[in-house]
Amino acid sequence: MKQRDGLPIFSFKNYYGAQATTVLLNAADSVKYAVKTDALIQQHKRIETLLERESITDLAAAEGRLVHLRDSEVVLFKVTRSNYWQARFRIYTGKWIRFSTRRRNIDDAKQIACDRYDEARYRERLGFTALVKRFDEMAKCCVAEMRRDIAAGTGKKIYTAYIAVIETYLIPFFGQMYLTSITSKHIAEFEVWRNSQLRRTPKVSTLLTFATAFTRITQTAVAQGWISDKVPVPKLSVRGEKGQARPAFTNDEVARIQQHLLTWYVGVEGYTGEMRLMLRDLVDILTLTGMRQGTESMNLEWKHIEWYVEKDVRYLRIWVSGKTGARWLIAKHECVEVLRRLQATHQDTAHLELDDLLALRMQVKLFRFRDGRKPFEMNKIFRRLLEDVDLVKGQAGTDRTLYSLRHTYATQELLAGTDIHTLARQMGTSVTMLERHYSKLTATMAAEQLA
Repeated sequence: MKQRDGLPIFSFKNYYGAQATTVLLNAADSVKYAVKTDALIQQHKRIETLLERESITDLAAAEGRLVHLRDSEVVLFKVTRSNYWQARFRIYTGKWIRFSTRRRNIDDAKQIACDRYDEARYRERLGFTALVKRFDEMAKCCVAEMRRDIAAGTGKKIYTAYIAVIETYLIPFFGQMYLTSITSKHIAEFEVWRNSQLRRTPKVSTLLTFATAFTRITQTAVAQGWISDKVPVPKLSVRGEKGQARPAFTNDEVARIQQHLLTWYVGVEGYTGEMRLMLRDLVDILTLTGMRQGTESMNLEWKHIEWYVEKDVRYLRIWVSGKTGARWLIAKHECVEVLRRLQATHQDTAHLELDDLLALRMQVKLFRFRDGRKPFEMNKIFRRLLEDVDLVKGQAGTDRTLYSLRHTYATQELLAGTDIHTLARQMGTSVTMLERHYSKLTATMAAEQLA
């Protein structure tokens, strides 16, 4: 211990740094720190010198690690952050292509670099892109295209399902592969993995979604010139369990639901009361038009409805857009009263006559809360309604949903003798699909002729 100006001085070495620290105790027993910075400055200088020498050494070593191939058209080199050999070469357009060979052995790296160079030159002569893209790069481009179409209003609703399949299943499994290297064995392994992720055996409709999503990636790759349309690419299987048709409601069951909806909303406040009132009109719209619940029904605006006159008879014609694209459909005459109820619910339409409202072609949703918001979904509240009237289960023991009203519409129309081709156009589906799900009605439809 030393003294300075009559005050004790304690000096000790800082083992966590290079400098020495001096502690002065004054008469008030407070502590002052006096740090000697000379040692710290010298340490920084030593570190800078070492870093400079290391950089020069690395640079010299890097120059010594350059390997020139094919008359210096192909160059192999290493970088300090990787143990793999990197490669670069210039294509006809003058663009430099750089990639990792993912090989530590120089002979293996030379072979891969030269093969990629030869392939790139060959693909350029054929008019393709220089290098083959990985599956995940192709898939992301395909997803971007579909999202652009959706944003532009030209995409189909099913695109959202394709995107989900690609991002959740296809990219995680096939991502690092090349499309042209995927074999039937890889497809079989993927299907086993996919089923384990789904935790169930997928239905045919689900498999079709997977297969179509995979095919869209192939189509994108061909359109972008990444692969030739002559290259065989395996396809996903569409063989699975046959889906069951959703259970329908009988006429008496529909009447029970409508009767309960007449008072179900009375005395219920807030959004719940509004949703119950809205559900009354939604059930009627679905049973009187056969449109799909969801994108077709919940996106309906007043501008989508108009009068259609044929042989001096007025019909309500509704423009809907959903799973299979856009189409016109004809509503039952009883739908006019439903529209008047919906019109009277909101202040911005209640003061108008229905004809005037349709003529204005207002860009306003039919199904909305009083504050203008659109309900997120209606299936849960419909389930509560079915529980109240004890109609949750159908004859086959399967649960009914709002979509069952579409099935009810199709069943009633077929039993009434509506031509199956006309019904297919009205519902936005195919004759084959109707025949597949309603084949049991064939004999019933022809009962008069058969009896």
